[in-house]
Amino acid sequence: MNKTLPVISAEELEAYNFRLFSLSLKQHDYDLASHLAMHRHDCFEIFLVTSGYGKAQIDFQTYSFAPHTLCLISPGQMHGWLESDSDEQISGYLLVFSKDMLTEMPSPSPLHLMGENPFYSLSSDQNSVVQNLFFLLEREQSLAHKDQVAAVCRYVQLLLIEIGRINESLEQTHKEEAGFRLTKQFLTLVESHFRSVNSMSDYASMLYVTSNHLIESVRKTLGKSAGGVLRERKLLEAKRMLRYSAASVDEIANQLCYKDPSYFGRLFKKNVGVSPTEFRKQD
Repeated sequence: MNKTLPVISAEELEAYNFRLFSLSLKQHDYDLASHLAMHRHDCFEIFLVTSGYGKAQIDFQTYSFAPHTLCLISPGQMHGWLESDSDEQISGYLLVFSKDMLTEMPSPSPLHLMGENPFYSLSSDQNSVVQNLFFLLEREQSLAHKDQVAAVCRYVQLLLIEIGRINESLEQTHKEEAGFRLTKQFLTLVESHFRSVNSMSDYASMLYVTSNHLIESVRKTLGKSAGGVLRERKLLEAKRMLRYSAASVDEIANQLCYKDPSYFGRLFKKNVGVSPTEFRKQD
């Protein structure tokens, strides 16, 4: 049975296109609870966990979080916070901001990071900088200054810049720097073309490298095949469509460039463990 996944709209944000929550998974705040249950939205979310442990689900993947964890959510991603068996209080912040806020920012921000790597484990220094920016946003939200919009936009931009620096520091530690960049470019292309491009040679041509070089770079960087990456992305989209659309299995196979629906069904069952029809019936 198809479910209707709650969609939180940017229209629900306050007048300045942002809202900051004090994060507590134990509190009974209706507005905050809507951001913790499984949902998607057309705005951006950034979580900072300052204490406690738990799990979150993002696009069918489960992630564990701990103190000093930063979580980035892009518009359209399905996600929610899972119930914890622990009685420990989970604290932190949840920042929600709209796409419209970006028009107020004086220069581009590294929003390409959103959705790329959803979880970051911060060092003490990184956490200190990020938490201070959340403090400033919390302070700004509680005041009614005439320059509030400009201040909030700059704090959010500083937060995104800091996240970009954290991401850069992770990249710099990677031994295969050239292969890492190529793999990132490949992942970007897969996200744009997975519905229509199946051939590794076509992806290699778009990146101006040989197929063997692309395949080897992806294998060394991710520990999996380039074909496996493409297959996983197609299967993720198939899961989304099976769970949250009324499209038939044949229609889904066609939209994902599988000319033979029976092959798509066998592939799905081999990788997911159940047939597309059985997956659709699951809760």
